[in-house]
Amino acid sequence: MRRGVILGFMCMLLSTFFFAVAGPVAKALYGIGWTPGSVVMMRLTGAALILLVPTVVALRGRWGEVRRNWKTVAAYGVVSMAGVQAFFFLALEHLSVAVAILLEMMGAPLIIVFWLWARAQKRPGLITSVGVIVSLLGVVLVLDFRNASLSWIGILMALAAAACFASYFLVSSDHTIKLPPIAFTGLGMGIGALAAVLANISQIMPARFVTSDLDFAGLRVSWIVPALLLIVFTVGAYVFGIIGLRYLGATVGSFVNLTEVPFSAIAAWILLAETLTPLQMLGGTIIVGGIVLVKWGDIDSATRPLKTHSGKRKTTASRQASLSSPRRRTP
Repeated sequence: MRRGVILGFMCMLLSTFFFAVAGPVAKALYGIGWTPGSVVMMRLTGAALILLVPTVVALRGRWGEVRRNWKTVAAYGVVSMAGVQAFFFLALEHLSVAVAILLEMMGAPLIIVFWLWARAQKRPGLITSVGVIVSLLGVVLVLDFRNASLSWIGILMALAAAACFASYFLVSSDHTIKLPPIAFTGLGMGIGALAAVLANISQIMPARFVTSDLDFAGLRVSWIVPALLLIVFTVGAYVFGIIGLRYLGATVGSFVNLTEVPFSAIAAWILLAETLTPLQMLGGTIIVGGIVLVKWGDIDSATRPLKTHSGKRKTTASRQASLSSPRRRTP
């Protein structure tokens, strides 16, 4: 169990790192004239092509599982792949990057907590609630948006991106889906790429590609370098994300993902020469502390003793096991 949790944290941190680095890389492409539509379409199409062969190999003997879960797979590609990126980049047309990231990173975990509370009657405990507040405080410290101008359209787009991101965590952590992570990611990428192409054809998110050299990490390089890195980082982010979420669950995984904020700041410092401030480093430390509290609360709720009808006390895990075990009929 402990090994699974450690592996889950490691995979989620790798996923978050890849997500974080992709932002500054995309920003470098924007500097030479690329549009959000071109970045989204290139990321998803390139990632789908890279995962094509591994996906086909991983699906040998599992196509029946794809047929049983085709609605989930389709929704995953449209919402969790294309939707997250499309709404986020649409939000950037009306909001600063800091405010858009803050709304997305803050909104997704809160949506998950309240969704589980409303649908599964899983009320967050005191420790989890404190962890939520501490993590969000860390995000606010890392992202300085005091002088940013706000737009209701941009806010709605950012919150839509947060809802799509929450769907990503909930679907990726679903243990009832028996598809391998690589196959699930590859299918989602293909569907997401198709959605991005349709958005481009309909001019919802038009694409413009520019093939010229650019400044990247202090060097003058071809546009191919950041484009390839963006595709590879996208593959790594989603594959490691699914693996990590199946160990940690949606709630804890979504809060581990808050480390994307300090990771983004570090990546921007290295690739775009944007400096870190002491306040940002303090915020990153606070985010880590909040994640520890959320996981502590998750473990505490799983092991908290519950009273049975006979007056005895059981843990949540043992109670679930007794409910799932077959009962003998008495004569």
